[in-house]
Amino acid sequence: MTDKTFRAVYETVGTYDELLLRHYYGGTEDVDLVADWLTEHYAAPAATLHVAEFGCGTGRITDAFAPYAARMVLADYSEIMVSAVTQKFPAAETICADTSDAVARLLAAGQAGAFDLVSAFWSLSYPIGEFFEELSSVGVRLRDDQAGAADQAGEFVHDLVQLVAPGGHLLVMLFDAESPEQQLVTRAWEKVAPFPRGGRAYTRHVLIDALRAAESRGEGTLSHLRLGGVAWAPDREAAREWFFGVHFKHHPQLLEDREVAREVEDFLDRYEMASGGVAIPSGVHFIDFHAVAHPYASLPIGIDS
Repeated sequence: MTDKTFRAVYETVGTYDELLLRHYYGGTEDVDLVADWLTEHYAAPAATLHVAEFGCGTGRITDAFAPYAARMVLADYSEIMVSAVTQKFPAAETICADTSDAVARLLAAGQAGAFDLVSAFWSLSYPIGEFFEELSSVGVRLRDDQAGAADQAGEFVHDLVQLVAPGGHLLVMLFDAESPEQQLVTRAWEKVAPFPRGGRAYTRHVLIDALRAAESRGEGTLSHLRLGGVAWAPDREAAREWFFGVHFKHHPQLLEDREVAREVEDFLDRYEMASGGVAIPSGVHFIDFHAVAHPYASLPIGIDS
């Protein structure tokens, strides 16, 4: 299985948008969570922010912050995605590259501290995971130097933070690897290859640990919120393809595994609604790193007297 085959769902025009389910957390769709955050932090749109979005896809969440942006840099490794987002936002600067390469390219171009908002929605697990795993002719395999991978992944997160302007934000959304949905996905992929560091949540732990380290160095403050909710499939076939097309990426070993197929069907039985739709239990980690001075520097005057 090649890297191109693995990413086929992102490389065929319209496929990803067709398969993508709508996600609701506390009754609020994921796009609206970002819109609400923008309203809370910036009030009404004023087209003043410099924004970088990594793993932008076709620009679904880009819609939320575009009215706030004076400048947008949108990056995705897929030429199909970049083509789509360019048509949607013709004034944006685009980069067709993996996130780690796009970040390195911006830093090399002197863009450290250039962005009021650096963002990655649902996609950051992939570039972090690529430090630990790789695709080979026999499938997914762990890289030999896992300690070195951890160091490189931490440096990558540090580089992301370096792009943020003073007072700006790094805003990230990640799927909750401990949700029933993601636990099923984990069990299936463990048939192909073991995950590093004890499971699929490791990419979130790498990110949080690196941001905690940045906070300890006085580079900003970290806020981390986990919200529960559902991914809504309008019918059983849409839910089935969400697993096999998006999560399993039509991997031959998983497509042919009867035990995996049975577990998916049992899962759909459990969460199918009377209407025929499927409410798949989901969770999101909403992570905000605010690039402000060390919190001790902003204590009210006289608080220690």
